[in-house]
Amino acid sequence: MDLLIAEELLLLGYTPKGKPLVNLELLDYTLSAGVLAELMILSRIELRDGRIVVTDSAPAGDTELDQTLDRLSMREQPPPFEDWWPVMYTPERRVRLLERLARRGAITAETRTYLKLIKEELFPEADPAARESVRRRVLAALEPGAAEPDRRTVALVSLAHAARLVAKALPKADRRRAAELAARDRLGGLVAVAFEQAAGESVGKLVRGGGLAG
Repeated sequence: MDLLIAEELLLLGYTPKGKPLVNLELLDYTLSAGVLAELMILSRIELRDGRIVVTDSAPAGDTELDQTLDRLSMREQPPPFEDWWPVMYTPERRVRLLERLARRGAITAETRTYLKLIKEELFPEADPAARESVRRRVLAALEPGAAEPDRRTVALVSLAHAARLVAKALPKADRRRAAELAARDRLGGLVAVAFEQAAGESVGKLVRGGGLAG
């Protein structure tokens, strides 16, 4: 099953029973970074002097990616990462990606009601192989002495590390190795710094300006 990095982050970000492992706001920011990471790997954008530069505006062939690529392409000047990434924030991206995973049979969507008042949305796994495949790939990359992982895996590890998902989703993983890989990834490094700066405050403090960038 070919998945976007953002979809893989979602599979790591929920328990097999469908409950989120981290704050949803934090997860939503990380998913936005996952979209940027995917576009970088596809050679559609690059980080240049702290700005997001479109290097190829040709559609990537995925609506989730192309929406962001189109909006970046329409900018007169390459936006600074620190300005663009926060306004990409939207819970709707998580909803869309969860729906995609459900359509592909990786998860299901359930709503449970407690005391006839409290509703809880759960997304339990329907196909354990999907999540397990992601887990195995990350764990293999974090094994001491492991071969250098590919760019996609480095990006996935870097963003998962920034969002504290490595420790929560993979408690037996080598977190020192995760930090080493994350240090090689420029995008993940910027995300990690932003999260650290927001520590002790609402993650929403990252938002500047208005509107959604896609």
